[in-house]
Amino acid sequence: MTARRGGSGVFGRFVLVGGSLSLGFSVTTSALINLAGTPPLATAVIVYLACIPIGFAAQKRLAFAVEKTRSSAMALYTATQIGSLAVVSAVTTAFVQHDLWRDTLLMLFTAGVAAIVSFAIGRYLTFRPA
Repeated sequence: MTARRGGSGVFGRFVLVGGSLSLGFSVTTSALINLAGTPPLATAVIVYLACIPIGFAAQKRLAFAVEKTRSSAMALYTATQIGSLAVVSAVTTAFVQHDLWRDTLLMLFTAGVAAIVSFAIGRYLTFRPA
């Protein structure tokens, strides 16, 4: 894989991309649960799965700025996100209070922790320059 840009701004770009994705996930999930009455677990799973290909493309191009990845990069990214999904889903199921703002903060916090782990895996495995 080849890198387009240097690594000094990787974390900042990752935070921007990941934060945007986490915010979108959190608000969308909380709104569906609280405003549309959808079930918390199913909602979190569906919204999170929909974010995986968007996240991969954004992280590849914008955060880690690589032009080409190894053939297993998408599978590794998906596995990382599925692990995060398990944590987010467990927290959603156990702690949702059906309060829009509290649930949004809960999901933002949970997605933030998952993002820290995702950054390390992305930086050193998934999007690592050759």
